[in-house]
Amino acid sequence: MSDKGLEQYEKTGYLTEPFRVFHLRDTKEQEFAFHYHEFYKIIYFVEGKVEYKVEGKTYRLKPHDFVLVGANVIHKPEIDAAVPYNRYIIYLSEAFLAETNERGESLKRCFDEAQKSQMRVVHFTPESYEKIVDCLLRMVEIEKHSGEYLGDLLLKAAFLEFMVLFNRKIIEQPRAFITTAVYHEKVVDVIAYIGEHLAEEMNADILAEQFYISKYYLMRQFKEATGYSIHQYINEKRIQMAKRMILSGMPALKACYECGFHDYSTFARRFKEIIGTSPSKLG
Repeated sequence: MSDKGLEQYEKTGYLTEPFRVFHLRDTKEQEFAFHYHEFYKIIYFVEGKVEYKVEGKTYRLKPHDFVLVGANVIHKPEIDAAVPYNRYIIYLSEAFLAETNERGESLKRCFDEAQKSQMRVVHFTPESYEKIVDCLLRMVEIEKHSGEYLGDLLLKAAFLEFMVLFNRKIIEQPRAFITTAVYHEKVVDVIAYIGEHLAEEMNADILAEQFYISKYYLMRQFKEATGYSIHQYINEKRIQMAKRMILSGMPALKACYECGFHDYSTFARRFKEIIGTSPSKLG
């Protein structure tokens, strides 16, 4: 796919296939706003001068780093256009990653570990990332011929092989997660707290009191780290939580209260603004 096609893909935030893989090498000036997707993303960084911001943390990428961006995780890259930005990007749907074997082992293990540790970049030992990259390059080559006889099945097998190998390395090398991200400790703590208390009463005043910090200082630091105001961030996370509830079969009215809203009309209005459709039409 061309650069232009991928920009449109990113902008819309939709993934219509179970998985996709791209190889991009940019030499032009690009700016990305903070954003999130409903699908999952793995970036293999080849070269460039890039800082990747994910949920309040900033990672300065090195060659052979892998960035793990889960669904609904807020992120953006900051790119120095003086150096070519070369990377491979893998898009993965929730449905594809939901596949498990008879023992219940999940393809999503790597993303679960990233979410649990709040660390989003991994750097494996050379012999490990060489095997993973070989598999990645094979995926790219197979996708070029996916229209051939049984090519779709061969492509799925390649993606499965990649994810199995990647997850195994995550399990074998737990210290592969990069811990040198730059971040404001209070902001990251607040982000974690919000994620764990979405159903409760929450606003900037409550958070400032909870973390013994000036409300206005927290608001400035939070906006700088995430691109969102605290109010916007809480709303985004609550609506995404409500969407998951409704899709799993919960009535929209119950989801409204379960995810922290106290008024259904306000909830429905926010839901339509963020998701693009009313909650009653989603279920």
